[in-house]
Amino acid sequence: MNRHERRKNKKNIQFSQKVSKDLINGIKFHTNKDYENAKILYNRVLNSEPLNYNALRHLGILYQDQHNYREAYEYFIKAVKANTNGFEALNNLGTIHLHNKSYDLALKCFKRSLEINNKYVPTINNLAGYYHKKNEAKKSLHFATQALELQPDNPMAQNQYAKALIINSKLEEAIELLEKLNKQFPENDDFKFNLSSAYREIGEFNKANEITIKEFKKNYKKLHYFLSFTSNKENTLEDAHINYYDSLLDEEDVSSDDKTVICHAFFGYFKNLKNYKKAGEYLIRGNLEQYSKKDFNLANEKKYFQRIREIFSERQELLIEKQQKKQVPIFICGMPRSGTTLCEQILSSHSKIDGAGELNYLAESSGLNKLISPDSKNIKNLERKLTNKKDLMQIRKNYLELLGTHGKEKSSFICDKMPHNFILIGLIKQIFPEAKVIYCKRNPIDNCFSLFSHKFVELSHQYSYDQRVLAKYYKLHVELMNFYQKMFNNGIFVLDNEELVNNQESISRSLISFCGLKWENSCLDFHKNKRQVRTASIEQVRKPINKKSIGAWKKYEDFLQQMVAEINS
Repeated sequence: MNRHERRKNKKNIQFSQKVSKDLINGIKFHTNKDYENAKILYNRVLNSEPLNYNALRHLGILYQDQHNYREAYEYFIKAVKANTNGFEALNNLGTIHLHNKSYDLALKCFKRSLEINNKYVPTINNLAGYYHKKNEAKKSLHFATQALELQPDNPMAQNQYAKALIINSKLEEAIELLEKLNKQFPENDDFKFNLSSAYREIGEFNKANEITIKEFKKNYKKLHYFLSFTSNKENTLEDAHINYYDSLLDEEDVSSDDKTVICHAFFGYFKNLKNYKKAGEYLIRGNLEQYSKKDFNLANEKKYFQRIREIFSERQELLIEKQQKKQVPIFICGMPRSGTTLCEQILSSHSKIDGAGELNYLAESSGLNKLISPDSKNIKNLERKLTNKKDLMQIRKNYLELLGTHGKEKSSFICDKMPHNFILIGLIKQIFPEAKVIYCKRNPIDNCFSLFSHKFVELSHQYSYDQRVLAKYYKLHVELMNFYQKMFNNGIFVLDNEELVNNQESISRSLISFCGLKWENSCLDFHKNKRQVRTASIEQVRKPINKKSIGAWKKYEDFLQQMVAEINS
């Protein structure tokens, strides 16, 4: 090597060292949340090396940390192009898709990242989070366990594992882990919030509220604590709190999701203050915001319900003979907010009955996959299976195996309270002749108002945010249930919420008798049942039966004219 080549090589090494030093220092600034200096150094690296994978990726992470998801997305795309095997950037890109609710794209990115490096814990952890968000409990726990096995001391993996435990009904273990995390990392917001949520699900409301109040007063601008804080009737907002969140509703850079949460929080807060006019205004505004994200195709749903009636009118000859099973399913169904959680709480207070909560197992096992707005391919898949007794037996087998992961040894029955299982009552009657089917109903306007005034997870019940669409969807459900009740008559126990409220013991006794069990007085004290509850009725079922929800819609009558008119038409 001659002198000129040595000099050139030395300059290249110095240049490379300077780039590496800038990148390392940029990451240090970034770690300390000095975003401006970090950005300067990342961009200096990119001016020298426009395709520097690590600089592109970390600049994307920086924008993501600042909630600038559009810029973050652009840099992660550039990073993936710079290195097509960059499993880290693919994982980062997946988190952006997850934030944007582009679930198929998120899953594709995570899976591709894992194909390249199957031991990359951040991707495995994000897959656990993805399935947690989709409420696929077993898959969430599978990946959370895998991440924890690879890095047992990783606090993020421990946190994700605790969240997976919660949706797998292992609440005590989850709380123990989250309490340890909070002691180790007292400043971590995510750990605190998850512990607070876990306390609420097990009925430890004082412990949950203690965390919420402390954290909200420390920094009232944290939205997730704002929602929890306003839900407690004993808490009072200051003018500064109200003005701050009210102002966010008019800002363009605040996400639609956040605006919906703010409106829902204000609705609950002003409802507790009995300022029903103010509460109603926020309710309408929040639901308009939520429904604007995605229209609900009512015409397709009408065809779907009609096809379900046709399918189960045609398939009655394929009944499966009754089989003895150690634990018999009890299907509690009906529209959401119709009293299904209360029904399960009463039943699971009996020594022979366990409650498993809302399970999607029947839809998954049947090939329908989801009960609301399934695609035509899945409906045809269900039709095909119904023509083959072997397929029917396989659906039964798969469902019972999944159900068997719940419940205690002494239990004779396990409740599955997925409300929308009402759509598949025809299938239930064909393949589970030993099962008990309970249909929960309440006054139509009460039920629709309860739906309209509740914010569901993600876009799971999008029909409920538009008054006319909600009322028409409710009528579709009534038509289908009339069809099933005519077909199966006394094979379906109809639990009328108003009758239960007005005559608790008599109706509760009839409910237990329908299940073929002897009466136990504990079923009247259902509110003392410490089982996990993961629905919107989490607080109501911890209290004795009352009549507060009957006719509650009348306080908001001026805001609900479209819904009431459609229900009564």
